[in-house]
Amino acid sequence: MLPVYWDAVSANKNDNTIFISTAEDYLSSTPIKPIFLIGDAGPDSHDSNKVVIDYGVIPIIAARASSVGNILKTDSGNHFRGEYIPRKYHRLLGKLYNLRTIVERKNSNEVVGYHRSKITNRGIELARIFVSVPNITALLTALTAFKVGRHDLIRAPSAFRRLLI
Repeated sequence: MLPVYWDAVSANKNDNTIFISTAEDYLSSTPIKPIFLIGDAGPDSHDSNKVVIDYGVIPIIAARASSVGNILKTDSGNHFRGEYIPRKYHRLLGKLYNLRTIVERKNSNEVVGYHRSKITNRGIELARIFVSVPNITALLTALTAFKVGRHDLIRAPSAFRRLLI
């Protein structure tokens, strides 16, 4: 997985508010829609799920364990709101949700590989740069890996550190 849309927001904002506005901004910005939009339990709400559904995308948003209604539980203990996920994907929920860990690993790689934690961050504009530089670098790494035929290096932050041109 590679970043296709990102932004920086204040840390004191509600996850539902951030998720809804970010999902709307992203999904309205491109004619090419993903099949799924995966999210953790932070933005778990009917409104968040409905926004994603309204764009023709299937929301794989974890539900809180205390949620009521048609709640599906995976073998690994994750919960999802079944009314928003077509039945044919119910068996795949665990695997689909595990794709989220690829994003988490990418963020870990940025901290280690790109030394992102050493970047100073003051104000929303610098926060956007703080998030954008590693994401752009990840995209350039993926494009370079593809171009040179090394698909195994698409998500490797240190892959082209010693590249001689």
